[in-house]
Amino acid sequence: MMKNKENKRTQKLNKATFKEGVLPLLGVALVVFVMTVAVYFVADYVASSYPSENTLSGWNYLYTEKAGAVPEGELRIFNSQNPILTESAVKKSNLYLTKTIEPENTGKTLVLVTDYSPVKIRLNGKDIYDNQFKTEEYVGNCYNAIYLERSTHDQQIDVFMKLPFSVRFEAYLKSGGDPAFDFSLGFYFGAGLLAAGLIAMAVFGVLSIVKRRFYRSILISGLGAYIGLAIVMHLLPESTYLLNLPIWLRLSEIPVQMTFLITLAFLNRMFKKHIKSGIAIGLAALISIGLMMLSFTALMVKISSIVMCVLCLAAALFVAQLALAQLERRTQYATPVFVMCVFYALMILFAGILLINRFRVMYIYTAAVSTFVVGCVLEYTYIHDYRFAQKNSGFREQSVRYGNSVDLISVFIRNMLSCSDQDAFYHTVVTELSELLTKYNSENADVNYCIAVKKNGAYNEVISKGVTGCQYRVIEDNFLKNDRNYIFSETYFEYVLKNGDDIGCIIHFENIKNGLDTFFISMLEATFCGLETTYENMFVQSDKRDINIIFEELAENAELDNGCSVEHLENICKYTRELCLRLGFDKEKAEHIATASKLHDLGKIAVPKHIIEKQGRLSEEEQIIIGSHTDFGYTILSAFADDPLISTAAVIARYHHEHYDGTGKNALKGEDIPIEARIVTVCDVFDALVSERSYKKAWTKEAASEYIAEQTGKLFDPKISEAFIEYLKEE
Repeated sequence: MMKNKENKRTQKLNKATFKEGVLPLLGVALVVFVMTVAVYFVADYVASSYPSENTLSGWNYLYTEKAGAVPEGELRIFNSQNPILTESAVKKSNLYLTKTIEPENTGKTLVLVTDYSPVKIRLNGKDIYDNQFKTEEYVGNCYNAIYLERSTHDQQIDVFMKLPFSVRFEAYLKSGGDPAFDFSLGFYFGAGLLAAGLIAMAVFGVLSIVKRRFYRSILISGLGAYIGLAIVMHLLPESTYLLNLPIWLRLSEIPVQMTFLITLAFLNRMFKKHIKSGIAIGLAALISIGLMMLSFTALMVKISSIVMCVLCLAAALFVAQLALAQLERRTQYATPVFVMCVFYALMILFAGILLINRFRVMYIYTAAVSTFVVGCVLEYTYIHDYRFAQKNSGFREQSVRYGNSVDLISVFIRNMLSCSDQDAFYHTVVTELSELLTKYNSENADVNYCIAVKKNGAYNEVISKGVTGCQYRVIEDNFLKNDRNYIFSETYFEYVLKNGDDIGCIIHFENIKNGLDTFFISMLEATFCGLETTYENMFVQSDKRDINIIFEELAENAELDNGCSVEHLENICKYTRELCLRLGFDKEKAEHIATASKLHDLGKIAVPKHIIEKQGRLSEEEQIIIGSHTDFGYTILSAFADDPLISTAAVIARYHHEHYDGTGKNALKGEDIPIEARIVTVCDVFDALVSERSYKKAWTKEAASEYIAEQTGKLFDPKISEAFIEYLKEE
C-alpha cells in the first residue's frame, strides 16, 4: 500500500515537473536566486576587506553568564580578520568587550551598532551609558553612542551586552556632532526610494487620467515607495538611540516581512482567478502582524519571525501552484510569474535560514533586493502587455467581427444542405460566400467569382461574374503540386471540391479588398470544410444524404484541422455510452447521447487554426476565441434543432465546458447543467489529458484519473466522476 502511494506521489511530481517545460523554468528561478545571493556575498566580502577609516577594531572580548560583570578568563581578539565567534552564544547570553583608546586631540563620538542588545558602557571604570541594560531583555534600537572628550592619556572602554538575537558588534569613531543621530547611506537610499516612489505615483496618477495604462505603473511605484519605507523603518533603529522602546523592534520588523507578502499579492493579481490565493495572502499577513505585535520576549520574537517566514513561504508556494495551473492553461505571462514565485520562495526560505542562524543583517537585503527583482519583472510585463495591447488593438475588432461571422457560417451550412440539385448548390455557394465577404468587410461588395465543373477531363464554366479567362488548369496543377484543397492569396482564394479521387469543381473568387487577414482565412477555411462535406454527401454519395452523417464528418474534419485525431471522438463516444449505461439510461438513450457526443467540439471548425496550433502562451483575446467554440458549435447545430440527435448535440456543444461548482463559461451550477453535457465533460477532459497536443504532452491514465478525482464536486458531477473512475478501474 505504501509503495503504491509513493509511486502515485512520484508520478504526480514527475507530471508537475516535466510537463510544459517546468523543469527549465525551475532552473531559471534557481539561477536568479544564486545570482542575487552571490551579489550580496561579493559586496559583503569587498566591504569587509576594506574597512572604513573610522572603524574601531582591535577589541578583546569574552562571553559571560553574568550580565554586567567583567568575566574571568583569557580574552579573545576581535578585528576585521577575526570575527566574533558564536559557538558560546547558545549557552552564554552576555558578551563583554574591552579596548584601550589612544589619546585624541579633539573630541570624538564612539558609536556601537548591535542587534537590539541592551548595552552598558564604562569609561575608565565609570558607567557613562546605560541602554536599559538591567530592565529589558531587548531594546528598540541598535544604535548606541557616547561622546569622548579630548584626552591626553589612554582611555579604557568596557562594553557589556546582552545577546537577545544575533552577535552583532560594529564600532566606529566619528568627529563631533550630535551623538544621538548618525544616518547611514542605506537609510538615505531608503528615504530617497520612498520619496521617488511617492513622486512617481503622483506623476503616473496624473498621466493615468490621459492613458489608463499607467495605473499599473502607479502600483509598481507604490511598491518601490513601500520598499523605501521598509528600509527606512528597518534602519531607523540603527541611526539613533532615541527609539529605545522595545516595540520599535516589532514595528520595524513587520514592514520587512510584509514586503514579501505584498509582492506576492502583486504576482497573484496577474491572474483573473486569484481571489482564494489573495485571501490566503491576506490571512498570512494578518497572522504575521498579530504574532509579531504580541511578542513580548526575545524568544517570542524569534518564533514569530520564523512563523512569518513559514507563512510567506506557504503563500509563495500557493501562488506558484496557481501559476503552474495557468501554465497548463497556456495563460499569458504565466511563465515569468511562475519563475518569480519560485525565486521568491527560495529567497524567503533563505531569509528564514538567516534568522535561525542569527544573520539578521542580511534579512533586509533578501526582502529589498528580491522585491526589486520581482518589481522589475512585473514592470517589464506591464510594459510588454501594454505594447501587446497597442499592437493588437485591431485584433480585438477582428475577433468580434469573426465571432459575428459564425452566425453567417451556420446559415451558410444550412443553406448548403437545403440545396436540391447541383445548379442550386453552385448558385447558393457564390451567393452565400459573397454575403460572407461583404458582411466581414463592406468594401468587398463588388467581388468577382466563377465556378467550373470538370467533366470528361474538361472544365465547363457554370457561373461567372466579372472573371474572364480563368486558368482552371493552372489551379488544378497548383492543387496537385501542393496537395491542398484551397489556396488563399492577398486578393483572391480558390476552392477545389473533389468527386471521389478526381476533381469535381473549382470555385474562384477575386478582387478582394485589404487582403485576407488570419480571421478572414479561418472563416473561409470553415466554409470550405462545410462545402466539402455537403458537396461530397449531396452529389457524390446522394444515397447517403443524411444530416447526421454530414455533421459527423464535419466534426471529424474539425478534429483533424485542429491537430487532433478522429480517435478522440470515438473515445468520447465510447466513454459516454458506458457512463450512460452505468447511470441508468436505457440502451437506446445511451446510444443517442453517445452519438451526439461526437459533435461536442464541432465549433472548433470555426476557431482560427493559428490559435489552436499556437505553441506559446495564449493572450486574453485568444483564450476568449478558443472558449467561444462552445457558442460556435451551438450556433451551427441549433439551426437544425428539429432533428432530435442534432438537438442533443447542440446542448452538449454549448454546455460541455460548464463546471459543477458554477465557475464555468455560462456559470450554470450543479443540476442546472444538462446531464448530457455533464457526462461528456468528464469524458472530454479525461481523453484530452491522456492525449498529446501541440501545446502539451500526454498524461498517464493514472495521473488523469487522479485529476478527475481531485476535481470531483468542482469541475465534475460527483456521481458521474465516481462512476467514471470506477469504470476506469474495471477497465
